[in-house]
Amino acid sequence: MKQRRLAIIGWGRLGRACADVIHEAPDLSLAGVVRRAESLGTPPPLPGAPPFVGHVRELQAVDVALVCVPSQAAAGIAHELLQERMPIVECAALDGAAAQRHHEALAHAAARHRTAAVVGAGWDPDLLPQLRRVFELLIPHGRSSVSLHVAAGAHHTAAAAGVPGVQDALCSEVHDADGTMRRYVYVQLAAGADLQRVREQVESDPVFAQVPTQVLEVADLTAFERGTEGVLVERLGEGAQGPHASLVLEARLNVTQFSARLMIDAARMLVPGMRGGCRYTPFGLVPLP
Repeated sequence: MKQRRLAIIGWGRLGRACADVIHEAPDLSLAGVVRRAESLGTPPPLPGAPPFVGHVRELQAVDVALVCVPSQAAAGIAHELLQERMPIVECAALDGAAAQRHHEALAHAAARHRTAAVVGAGWDPDLLPQLRRVFELLIPHGRSSVSLHVAAGAHHTAAAAGVPGVQDALCSEVHDADGTMRRYVYVQLAAGADLQRVREQVESDPVFAQVPTQVLEVADLTAFERGTEGVLVERLGEGAQGPHASLVLEARLNVTQFSARLMIDAARMLVPGMRGGCRYTPFGLVPLP
């Protein structure tokens, strides 16, 4: 099986995370890393010693370039690569009209230079809204909420830790866009403890009863505290008829690592000879108009 050769453009956290994923993939190899000229003095060691260069033209046999630069620099770098007829994958964190203009410009440039550009291959604001859309398709009548939170902001709570069956507990509080406060209690349970019973006791405690509270089980609170970010996506069904369905996605993640894996997945989907712009989805690339 011929390995697909990928180049990394930018050597920040995202670039390093992409290198880790490539190193673990038998079907991929790292053609090299493009860095700023002033940063080329002492390239950090990497398995296989790939070259560190100042321009993608200095690399040989590159199949796809991964644009891993800050969002404010992504457009300029992406256009330069497309002018070289280099297929790219990018994940600039842009919202709304700015993201639409960015994607349209890259799609136009890719078509003009007869190469391919995959956009939106990141976690937020790219994949996360797609997950919310799936929830809304499954529950067409209801209300949605997406809450971002940080594990480091959680604090130990004796009120929850004192519930029978709870070894330890952490509590975090977040505010929705409308200012509504929500509380999340993360519990590490003792062997044989019943989560539903623990949840009922915590939610009925006067300490938590005045604020909407979600109780979530965590296998290891110590590992959880080392986590960087978290997200809770909820879709609650409502209407005249019942019972109402509900969907909840609770995740603790490293956004950079997730984005790197999505970019690598997008690079695998790129078929040699593709032209124009495509939006990334986990189920395939969607051509942009």
